[in-house]
Amino acid sequence: MTDNADSTDASTRRAARRWLTPITGLVLAATMALAGCDNTPSHGSASSHPATPSTASTPFGAADWTCLSGRERKQLFVLRGPGPDRMTALSVGTGRVAVILAHQVSGSLCQWWPYGRTLAAAGLRVVAFDFDGDGASPPGDGNYPGEVVAAAQWARQAGARKIILMGGSMGGTAVMVAAAHLGASINGVIDLSGPAVFAGMNALAAAKNVRVPVLFGYGVKDSAFATDVRQVRTATASRDKPVVTVGDQTHGAALVDLGVGYAKVRHAVLGFIHAISHG
Repeated sequence: MTDNADSTDASTRRAARRWLTPITGLVLAATMALAGCDNTPSHGSASSHPATPSTASTPFGAADWTCLSGRERKQLFVLRGPGPDRMTALSVGTGRVAVILAHQVSGSLCQWWPYGRTLAAAGLRVVAFDFDGDGASPPGDGNYPGEVVAAAQWARQAGARKIILMGGSMGGTAVMVAAAHLGASINGVIDLSGPAVFAGMNALAAAKNVRVPVLFGYGVKDSAFATDVRQVRTATASRDKPVVTVGDQTHGAALVDLGVGYAKVRHAVLGFIHAISHG
């Protein structure tokens, strides 16, 4: 398939960032707040009483506030992950079909915003989160597939009847590995530009155990990523594995971004979700 006629011209897309860079200025402060760290105590003069630590004042999830509305900020919550991991997460929408959004390397849930709102507006429950050590989440053990599993389990407990995992780049690898673990307890997977192997995760091996429908998306000029997605798709056990491509190197979550992404990819994603929802 080729890129859609209503997309912006190629020069604009080449100038667009291949992924949405997280706002890093607040990440450390938010991580300290979630981890329970204190600010550096003041020193004062030699004759003063010993300094005591000041109370951390950074609001919960502040590193993600730049992309969220006031209402969405209030909907942030702590997602309990595998082991001691505690992730900052957001749930919007109230549908019985939940879409779990897993972001890219060194990113945050903001990489999916404002696109995530369009999924909620389509009647879906959207659960997005920051992997441990990214966005507003404190460092953890780096078990990214386990964190996807935790988000899916949370959505199920919140009332979702069907669950679809969706990841961009590193998140795409994570959702494929998580899908192999979750089996028939989920209903579909969307992998956008996920590498075959990354950060100790092996999507190529996991794909042999993924039997639910999987939608794959990538840019045909996205170097090694395009090759990896094709290999993972071939290895995927499911017979229902459609693919949507664009003619340039647009990558991961940017494929569905409302600014630099493609309407054809957004339509393919929504059509895939609706097919599962009514299946």
